[in-house]
Amino acid sequence: MTRVFLILSVILNFFLGIFFIRSQVPAERLYTVAEVIDGDSFILVENKQSIRLMNVNAPEEGLCGYQQAKDELTSLLTGKQVKIIGKDNDSYNRFLALVYLPDGALINEAIIRSGWARFTSNASLESARLQKAGAETKALKIGVFSSLCAQNTNPKNPKCSIKGNVKDGKKTYFFQGCGNYSNVALALDEGDQWFCSEAEAVIAGFVKAQNCYSKMFVPK
Repeated sequence: MTRVFLILSVILNFFLGIFFIRSQVPAERLYTVAEVIDGDSFILVENKQSIRLMNVNAPEEGLCGYQQAKDELTSLLTGKQVKIIGKDNDSYNRFLALVYLPDGALINEAIIRSGWARFTSNASLESARLQKAGAETKALKIGVFSSLCAQNTNPKNPKCSIKGNVKDGKKTYFFQGCGNYSNVALALDEGDQWFCSEAEAVIAGFVKAQNCYSKMFVPK
């Protein structure tokens, strides 16, 4: 009797296991895009949920490439139906997702390959694919990687040559005479800036690099 009960228990647990595994897999459905917010986020029609493209970072408003990135994502998504794959929200309550068109095209990859958004390393099912797309796009020097946003010299005003660099949240400025000035490349899409004076840089919240002379050298 005990043996029969054990067998029945195993069989019951087996079928219950199948039920619960299946119940955790959401049914695939398509959502309609209502509005594009910027180069890496948009809103759905059905539930007004904000979606943030996973592994993607487009320029914020006011930075180099912002409008181009927004226009590119708008052309990719406006009026389209999409499949959303993800499981977490970001700190702004946007749903982090891989976004696919019905034909299988991956929107995250498309915006990266346009050049107007960068690959970021948060883990996803498509991280390797998107990282490859980002590397190939960077090598082409298009979009934010072009001279429009990526600069070693100031094309608009060569006299304003102080480089304001943002790295890991730290704002540092460099002038000619700083040890690695020539190696500092500005990414204007990520918040780097040009300044005409040290005072300007300080007001903007930047701190002088440690490997600089005490005063900026100004040719006579």
